[in-house]
This record gives sequence, structure tokens and C-alpha cells, in this order.
Amino acid sequence: MSKVLYFDYAAFCVFTLIMVSVIMKKMTRGKLNRQFQFVLTIAMVATAFDIGAIAFDNMGERHVVTQYIFHTGYLFFHVVSSAMYAAYVVNIVDAIHIFRGKVKSFILALPTLLCMIMLGVNFFTPCVFSIGGQGEYRREFFMTFLYAAGIFYMILGFMVVTRYHRRLTRGRFVSTIAIFPLVVVAAVFQMFNPDIPIEMFANAIGLLFVALLIQSPEQVISSATGLNKITRYMDDVRNSLDNGLDITVVMITMENDKTLRGILGVEEYHKLLREISEDFLEWSRPYGYDVEWYYLGTGMFRCVMNQRIKDQAEDFAERINEKLKKGYKYNDMFINLLPIICITRCPQDIEDVDSVMRFGGELAEHEYTGRVLYARDIYNKERYDLMRDMDMILDKAFAENRFEVYYQPIYSIDSGKYNSAEALLRLNDDMYGYISPEIFIPAAEENGMIHKIGKFVLEEVCRFIAGEKFKNLGLEYVEVNLSVIQCMSSELSEDVRAVMERYGVSNEQINLEITETAAAYAQTTIMDNINSLTDYGIAFSLDDFGTGYSNMKRIASMPFAIVKLDKTFADIDTDDKMMKVVKNTISMVKDMNMKIVVEGVETEESLREFSNLGVNYIQGYYFSRPLPQDKFISEVKRVNQS
Repeated sequence: MSKVLYFDYAAFCVFTLIMVSVIMKKMTRGKLNRQFQFVLTIAMVATAFDIGAIAFDNMGERHVVTQYIFHTGYLFFHVVSSAMYAAYVVNIVDAIHIFRGKVKSFILALPTLLCMIMLGVNFFTPCVFSIGGQGEYRREFFMTFLYAAGIFYMILGFMVVTRYHRRLTRGRFVSTIAIFPLVVVAAVFQMFNPDIPIEMFANAIGLLFVALLIQSPEQVISSATGLNKITRYMDDVRNSLDNGLDITVVMITMENDKTLRGILGVEEYHKLLREISEDFLEWSRPYGYDVEWYYLGTGMFRCVMNQRIKDQAEDFAERINEKLKKGYKYNDMFINLLPIICITRCPQDIEDVDSVMRFGGELAEHEYTGRVLYARDIYNKERYDLMRDMDMILDKAFAENRFEVYYQPIYSIDSGKYNSAEALLRLNDDMYGYISPEIFIPAAEENGMIHKIGKFVLEEVCRFIAGEKFKNLGLEYVEVNLSVIQCMSSELSEDVRAVMERYGVSNEQINLEITETAAAYAQTTIMDNINSLTDYGIAFSLDDFGTGYSNMKRIASMPFAIVKLDKTFADIDTDDKMMKVVKNTISMVKDMNMKIVVEGVETEESLREFSNLGVNYIQGYYFSRPLPQDKFISEVKRVNQS
């Protein structure tokens, strides 16, 4: 008898170790974690009842009632354990929607209900098991049904996980299904070998794999906050939308997160995040399983409310907003939080997880007002659909020749004519129409297509310069923009020189523009590219100067021939302080022997002001918008040949 109990003793020890680990590692937060803890508890109880049942067998008639209680308890929790694990794995793949509806729910619960009825009847009319006068335990006809019910739930869970296996990584998939063959084989073995109760031991080994490879907190829980990580957030939102479930996401972004990090330092900052997270969990405790919390990093918290309580999201968000606006007293300091909170209903407001992530990431750019925002008021579906499809759009643009280079002429104040132009890329998609470079250029930088785009623009410009039409225009050079990503390429210098040499374009005819953002990086590769191309004879312009990244020291240390003042400087006539800033900036740039282009000039008053300040060139709508090549040629001829 003692030999038989070894399996149950071992199973109980494994269950206990897993439970201790769950509690110590605080793996009780989140719906899945709580479900796993419940499955584990049921399995432990079933094992305890099995140990008690075996211990009291064959101990005489005075223990018969005790035997009935332990055997009934084991068989009941044995079936419930199988059902709960099946429910747990269904939630892992977020496929609970397939069991929605009263009829489906009833059918799913029917085997458990029948088992409960049989076990209840068994006290009066033995049909599952019986106890003899001396405590002899015997199986009856319907015992097979109880084992079949447990196997049914195991097979059901296996089928669901297999069907939705793409929602899991390979490791998580294998870990999830490993328990099914273990338990089913053990159940069948125990059904034919009742003296060797191996089933709960097999169950324990299976749950150990799950605990180590699926429920490991390092994979799903943020160490800084104790909340679910961004990967779990994306998976949960994606699965909810794929399954046609309505959810409400309360997005919370601390607008002053960077400032707080700098003031407090990393360690104290993480303590503050932990305290805020604990408050979030406490405030949402009344909602139980219907609310999940996530921390995405950089001060971004997310609360997902399921469809049962979605209508309470507004009141919940308002309460959170009022509490956070009160701030925190932390280490004798008062910490003022600036929470930007937005209620987003999915799929009503946003239909796909990529757009949810992009929209949430841009929340910090909204001005803090202290009020709760609503995605329905600020979300531009068309724009986010465009961003979602951008990779496809760019591929199609190359395949169908939808890119076109426009040229904006640059006016020389000294000569009274156009002396150069800036090449600007345009994209006209058959579905979305005209797409701004402010949208497709960042997308191209993200997916690596910016290098191909850069070569295309340079090729088109060099082809234009090498043609007969350009020679009679009286233009000295054309400016070509380089993105930060292009500047960081170790092959940039060779690529530029190769294209220019292929078309026979001289070094003086190309001017390369880099933005303040690129200049601010000033990395070794960027500087090597700039120096190499400068040595080759190509001049550089600093574009968008004044947007906040550069300083005069950096400008002085880099070989810029031209500085282009950002269009924000164009309205100097309306602001005396701005006038002083512009005057001083122009004076310093001229002292460094650099020429100045003012962008965004649209009025005659601005033209006059900048002419008086001694700038060299003017670029803006006052003279011309960016034009396609043929119209650009006509415009230049109109001015230069008049």
C-alpha cells in the first residue's frame, strides 16, 4: 500500500512547490495567473482526497463514511481539475468566444453536472463505486463515465489549442499541450490498473512544465511595476479583436515621465512606478477578472476592460484622473503627475492592434489639459489605416512608378533670380491619393526602404541635371535631402559618388541637405560620410535650423556651406522678441562665412525684412510651390530669362 502512495505523495510535493513559487513570485495578478492558481489548487485538493481515500481503504466498517467522503471528493475534483485546465488553455489562446451562448455553455458543463449527480446518487445507490463491509473499495459501472468526462475535457482543450496554435510561440504551444498526452495516457493506465494511482503525478509534471515555461513571471510581468508587459498587452488586444470581442482600453500616459525620471533617478523612479501600479490594482479590485493592467514602458499604462463592464469605463477613467491629478508625496517631495488619459473602444474606435499601439504611442504628443480624452474625438482612422498599409504602399509605389520628384526654386536676393532648387519627393497612391512625405518618409526609415528612396531621388536629380533642359536654366545646383538613416549608412559616400559619376554630374551641381536631427547625432559614421563627401567637393546644407536640436557650437564644428532657417522664423514681423533672435542668429551664421536660406517665406513683408537683414536666399510659396519638372522649368525660365 505504501508503495502505491508514493506517486500521490510525489504529486502533492510538486504541487506544493509550484504553489509556493506562485505565491513568492507574486504570480497571482492577471486573469491567466489567477486561473492557473485555481487549476493548481483544484489539483492539490484532488490529490489530497486521493491520499486520504487510499489511506482509509480496507480499514474496517467504522471508516466507511470517511472512505465515501474521500473517494467522492477525489473523483469530483478529478473531473473539475480536467475541466478547469481545459478552460485555462482556452483562455491562453483567447478562444473563449467559441463557447459563448447558453446552449454551448450548458453542453460544455454537462459532463461535470452528470458526474456531480452520479456522485450524489452514489451515497444512496452505489453506481460509481462501492465500499464493502470491511472497507473494500470497488469500482462500479459508471466509474468509466467519470474517467471519460475527464478525458473529454482534455481532448477538448487539446483540440482548441491545436486549432489556435498560431497565437502561441512554439515553446508556449509545446508546453501547453504537453500535459494532455501525459494525463490522458495516465488516466487510461489508471483505469485499467487501479492499484497504481499515477494520474495526479502525471498532472503535476504537466503543470510544472506550464509553470516553468508559460507562467514564468519574467516572460509576462514587468519587474518595474508588477503589471503585465507590452507583449502580453499586444497579444490580449489582438486576440480580443480577432475573436470579435468588444473591449475598452483606458490609456494612461504620464506626460512628464522623462522629467520625473531625471529628477528621481532610476531607482527612485521605479519605486514611484511600483506605487502607482499598486494603486491602479487597488482601484480596480472591485472589477475582479474583468480588468487587466499593463505597463508598456516610458510612463505608459494600459487598462483593458472586457465587454461585461465596458460601459463603466468612463466613470473609472474619471476617478483615476482625479486621483492621479492629486499627485504623490514621495520621500518628502510632492510629485506632480501629468496623466494624459484616453478612453479607446475597440473595435468601435480602432479596429486593429497596430493602430491601437501607434495611437497610444502618440498620446504623449497631445497637450495636457487635465481632462479625459476620447479616441472617437481625436483618432483619425484614415491616417492610421494609411500607416498600417504603408509598407504595401511603398512596395507598390516602386513597382508602379508612383514616386515623382518635384522641385522648389530658391531665389537669390543678390542676383534677383533663381540660383538653385530643392528636390522634394512626392507620392500619389491610387487608393489614398497624395501622401505627405511627413508620413511616408518616417515609415520608410522604419522598414529600411529609405535607402532605396534616397537612391531613386538622387538618380532622378542627376538625370535631370545631365539633360539639355537643365543647362539653359541658369541654376548652379540642386539640393538633395538625406535622412538620418541614410547618413548612418557606411556606404552612403560611395553610393552618392557612383551615381554622380555615372551621369557626369559635377561636384558643384549637387548640394546635400541634412536636418538638425541628423546633425545632432554627430556619430562617427555620419561625420565620416560628411567629411568624405566634402573632400569630394560636395557642399552641405543644414536644413530646418531652429527646430531645437542644434547649437552654434555644433554648426561651427561641421563643414556646412549653407544654413537654412526653419519656416517658423518667417513671421518675424509679428514678434519683436523673435526679430531679435533672428537678427542675432543671422549675424552669427554670417560671421562663420556660411550663406543663409530662409524657408517658408510667403509674403512680401517677410521678403523685405529678410532682405534688409542680409540673408542670401529665399525659399517659399511667395515665389513658388514645389513643382513637377516641366512646370518647374517653365517657372525658372519665366523669372531667369525675363
